[in-house]
Amino acid sequence: MPSSTVAPGSVPAGPAAPPAPAVTVAPASEAPAPPPSATEAPPRPKRRRVVRHTPRRPPEWVLRSKVELAMHADPRFGNVVVEVTQPGVVVLRGTVFDDKTRDAAANTARNVGGVTRVINVLSTQTLGWLETQIRVNQALQQAGLKLVSVKVIGKTAYLSGQVATALDRDRAQTVVITAAPDLTIGTNLITVAQ
Repeated sequence: MPSSTVAPGSVPAGPAAPPAPAVTVAPASEAPAPPPSATEAPPRPKRRRVVRHTPRRPPEWVLRSKVELAMHADPRFGNVVVEVTQPGVVVLRGTVFDDKTRDAAANTARNVGGVTRVINVLSTQTLGWLETQIRVNQALQQAGLKLVSVKVIGKTAYLSGQVATALDRDRAQTVVITAAPDLTIGTNLITVAQ
């Protein structure tokens, strides 16, 4: 067997060692930047420009159309007229049945997008009924029918009270029709004193 001698600093013969990976060196201009020193401030991130959008108000005609559509969706508001006086300000005019319907119309208009204020100048039919009722009751009093009264609801008059004769009972109906020709007699509960 031959003896093998290994020179100092050399690798003994044996199985082959894997090849070393190749290292590439970048030129100085492409070298990575050195880490920032403690005295240097880190670079500031780019700020995004924030644009605040205020909600745009729709044109007056668009707002009026939206409110009119909301009003006409409910048959109680058929006589309501809508006006836009300033951006977002709606005026309601016309006649509705009673105060509850008047308030409902204002709430309906308030719930439409773009409406900031509602001016409610709606009148109610019940006010007209009350005026007619007062006028008819005054006419009954002037005719000497002091114990007879009338209640007006819509175009109907309801009579109640007491009179001396059947002729006075008929006269009370005539006074009502004369004082308010557009009324009809609904119920005549006038009793004749015995």
